[in-house]
Amino acid sequence: MKIEAAVATAKKITAEFVTPHASDNDRHARFPKLAFEALGKAGLLGVGCPEKHGGLGANPRMFFEIASTLAEADASTAMIFNMHVCGTLCLAAAVPGADTAPVLAKVAKGEHLSTLAFSERGSRSHFWAPVSRAETTPAGVRLTAKKSWVTSANFADSYVVSVFAPAGKGPTDTTLYFVDRTQAGV
Repeated sequence: MKIEAAVATAKKITAEFVTPHASDNDRHARFPKLAFEALGKAGLLGVGCPEKHGGLGANPRMFFEIASTLAEADASTAMIFNMHVCGTLCLAAAVPGADTAPVLAKVAKGEHLSTLAFSERGSRSHFWAPVSRAETTPAGVRLTAKKSWVTSANFADSYVVSVFAPAGKGPTDTTLYFVDRTQAGV
């Protein structure tokens, strides 16, 4: 999809599903479900998803234009979109061998919403120095985290969680983990 087509689609979705509901969603603290269903069906949630997985590729200008269009109508919808794209970019940049292809394919089809889980109590808003911990166990890795703010938390299908690395030595020795919303403890 070319940038012009993506922006035209974003403007159409914004006019139909974002602008008319923004005040009411804000007043009642509602997630903009209709907007994200429309963005997903149109393929725009795949802007940060590599083309090899069916996405639009990590095109910064396209991302900026779509996010700006959404932000002009509703800052909350734009923030959710931004966090989703950031989460998607983290998945796309995962370590070699990580099996991210199935999730990225769902993102590209608009069937998966991701977000970041970085903010937490105790870090004094320094997201680069989390107090959350990752512990290596015989069964894998166990995360202990109490995030204080996660955009679209109850609606995201997955979270990219920042934690102090299992073998970390200093306060900025962090790592990121992909956490599916269906995993125990979420």
